[in-house]
Amino acid sequence: MDINAVAFDIDGTLYSNDRMHLQSLPFALRHIRQLKAFRRVRLELRRTRPIEDFHRLQAELFGRELGVSVGKAAEIIETVFYDRWEQVLRRVPLFPGVRETVAAFRDAGLKVAVASDFPVARKLGLLGIDGLWDCEVSTEEVGYLKPNPEPFHALLDCLGEPPERVLYVGNSYRYDVEGAKAVGMYAAHLTRRPERDSIADFSFYRYDRLRQWVLTDHHG
Repeated sequence: MDINAVAFDIDGTLYSNDRMHLQSLPFALRHIRQLKAFRRVRLELRRTRPIEDFHRLQAELFGRELGVSVGKAAEIIETVFYDRWEQVLRRVPLFPGVRETVAAFRDAGLKVAVASDFPVARKLGLLGIDGLWDCEVSTEEVGYLKPNPEPFHALLDCLGEPPERVLYVGNSYRYDVEGAKAVGMYAAHLTRRPERDSIADFSFYRYDRLRQWVLTDHHG
């Protein structure tokens, strides 16, 4: 096992979902019906294949949930979820050790990448970690959400590495760990309670442990 690149999920992996949810509480109370509908739509999209036009289908499903036109649904998604909700990230700190870990990997000659089921560029700016990455992948732009294989293949194509040389780091066992392992990548699971009989190659909750595991035993 020799790792040449590390790719990170963003949401819940580079920052705490609990902190995000706490900061999002006023937003959630104002938009509770839309938020519940959007979550149902995203769950359906994860199970849908094939998808010809992701954003069109998402707007159609969301509009059907709310009883509004496709155009109005697309406008709500953009303004409410991709703009107002994301602004909450300004008040959400990164997990301790994230910056140091990314810097250590880069210094060691590893390629680093990020992926999210939401638009990536603006999110990285809000978190203050833009400009650090060799590859940035928004699964929406690929056309499929995790755990579908397309987002992981997009990362591999961008990195120019075979799957057996890439470690994917994520907090969701179903979407991140199982998705990455299904295409032949290594997987590190960010969790306080590792899954029983986990297929993850490594489970951790402190980023210094991840740094040590990668740089001491699995690179170079």
